[in-house]
Amino acid sequence: WMGGLDERILERLADGGDADAWEIAFDIRGRISKNRVSDRCEVLADAELVEQYEREIVDGRFEVKWSITTWGELFLSEDVDPSLDVPVPNPRPPHATRPDWWAGF
Repeated sequence: WMGGLDERILERLADGGDADAWEIAFDIRGRISKNRVSDRCEVLADAELVEQYEREIVDGRFEVKWSITTWGELFLSEDVDPSLDVPVPNPRPPHATRPDWWAGF
């Protein structure tokens, strides 16, 4: 479930400290969008390798920052194998599912 981008995100957070998705995408220097980095960070957060927090920047405006967890650091040092702990996908929100009558129930 992990790809090369995930590992590069973890390395960036370990070496450069906490960052938002744009900073991570910029530092990785590939053809990677901020949205792609944000999506992968969500998956890494489900696996508890990174965590998210909000930081106020100006008068009620917040930015989302990502930081590496202890599990993420252990993964980079090859003490933990994340393939043993596959993150469970979040359930679909009610507005994104079809009603019962649509499926014929």
